[in-house]
Amino acid sequence: MIVAVGAERIPLDREECYLGPQTMEIRPPRSSVIGPSLVLLAGVGMVVPLAFFMDRLPAAGAGALLLAAIPALTFGTLATIYSLVGARVVVEAEKRSVRFQQGIMGLGLGTQELIPFWKIQHIELADCDIGVGRGPAFPFEMRAWEVVLVKTSGKRLPVAQVTVPQAEGVLEEGFQRAYRVAQALAHLSGRPLVITAALEETEEEQDRVGKEAI
Repeated sequence: MIVAVGAERIPLDREECYLGPQTMEIRPPRSSVIGPSLVLLAGVGMVVPLAFFMDRLPAAGAGALLLAAIPALTFGTLATIYSLVGARVVVEAEKRSVRFQQGIMGLGLGTQELIPFWKIQHIELADCDIGVGRGPAFPFEMRAWEVVLVKTSGKRLPVAQVTVPQAEGVLEEGFQRAYRVAQALAHLSGRPLVITAALEETEEEQDRVGKEAI
């Protein structure tokens, strides 16, 4: 984690953006450490009987505990570290680059793709198609925006996403969060910001258009 203490925090979909004067990180939310920690504790809880009561446990029971403890400890440790110090996207103005890092298996530390600023065509704030879920439908419409890094080669790399209910007040707040991330990324990289997302009309604009139509 390279962002300084006191950095601006912007909530995203299943992630958080941390903004510093010369840096940006897209990281797991603080609450994401709870699940992996519980898995890790469960793994430790299965190892304790093996360590202290190995001679008293039946072979089948010891084997079952061992088989369950190994994946729990492995996943719990990796996911806990990733939740605490890992990041999916790191932007550093000093190094003039954007790093897309590995996920849980790479602890969010290993570099998956490195993009120098000069290879960035522009930063785009676009509408995001959230598709149709398989579960029960929401009782209200949803709206989503996506911050995309567009390379000079034309390759598009998603950076962040914000999804909110399509309701007055909430809609504007969600757009402002997505815009803040896109604006900060464009500022740090020195590349232009292109907004392709459909902008909502305010009530005053809607009234004016209605009067003009009459």
